Amino acid sequence: MMKVTFFTESVVCCAARIGILSGFERFPNLSFETPLLLTYTKGGSVPHLTKDVFKMVTSEQQLLSVSLSSTILMADSIKELNISFADFVGMKDYLNLLSIHDPADTTNSGFQQLDSISIWPRTGRSRLTAKKYMELVQTFKPDLYVALCDGDTNINSSAKRVSNAVDRSKILLEQCLSIHQDSGMLKSTGILGAVQGGYNLEARKESIDHLKNMPLTGFIIDGLHNNGPSVQNISSKLIKHVVQHTTNLLPADKIRASMGCWNPATVLDLIELGVDIFDSSYPYIISEQSQALVFMCDDDSCENQCVISVTNKRYKEDFSPICMKCACLTCRNHTRAYLHHLQHTREMLGSVLLMIHNIHYYLTFFAAIRDGLKNGTFDQFQTKIRLKYATTNFK
Repeated sequence: MMKVTFFTESVVCCAARIGILSGFERFPNLSFETPLLLTYTKGGSVPHLTKDVFKMVTSEQQLLSVSLSSTILMADSIKELNISFADFVGMKDYLNLLSIHDPADTTNSGFQQLDSISIWPRTGRSRLTAKKYMELVQTFKPDLYVALCDGDTNINSSAKRVSNAVDRSKILLEQCLSIHQDSGMLKSTGILGAVQGGYNLEARKESIDHLKNMPLTGFIIDGLHNNGPSVQNISSKLIKHVVQHTTNLLPADKIRASMGCWNPATVLDLIELGVDIFDSSYPYIISEQSQALVFMCDDDSCENQCVISVTNKRYKEDFSPICMKCACLTCRNHTRAYLHHLQHTREMLGSVLLMIHNIHYYLTFFAAIRDGLKNGTFDQFQTKIRLKYATTNFK
């Protein structure tokens, strides 16, 4: 029986690092190099892209990020058919990580109880105890999953809210682990524990002290925000001391993830602090805002911008691609003027083409990060992207 494992040669807790995530039972010979980008999905599909189109975006194997809040309504059908979630949504060619909340949607605050939290599918509130959650995990059969937790904290949270989040997450993790270890179905499934504590360093330490000796595949650095588009505006200056404190205390031989639509400059700063895994909700959010990513491009046509808004009238007669140096399907075959037309006529193809470009661009970004860590140019790359985002008005 295989077990999901993480290997890194880095012995420094708080530093950028290359690692290998492997040991997946469904694909024994498959491994992922970190820093890793999880492919964001909504309802089990990459937004705006069919499976065939997604395979045209990248032929490489991907690890999908699946949120329970966007998929829980499928649970009864999956259980009745007695198949896995991956089979049910036609994505059995890909591994998947099951998380609790959708990182692209702002999570409603409150509604926790002593032994439960709430998620918000489109039909309204759904209450989750550890028992109910683990029943769903065993129904979905993910390759990795996040233990149930209370991550409802942000920079404005009170000391009481932070304390309750830490205490509740401890209880829920112990209950999840007990069921996990007794389940023959989950023996080879990886489980990630969530580090809570908001922006309180002592609360973070308390959470980590409880987690660090648990039989976990890794950790989610949680409780920094309430998800949604506003996360892209959070400056790394606000979170650096919290993340640095957290990664310094976490075991160096376990994987660390941070979910949410962090902007690229913040992603690089988090990687510098030792975070290994992120999700691609950011390019999805950018696509939903009718924008295209160009933050790595030095071509004059990109005018030193991080993104371009294709709805801008200046692109009405611009017959150049989004980015001259981008090799995605959209940039190879279509112009800014065409994308401008599609957005203004509200054609579905507009969202498809933007998503193709933005996902491809972000995958290229993570490949460049890994290359930079290997060849010693990460610092220069980080400085370049930081300068691009320096003019952005962060909240």
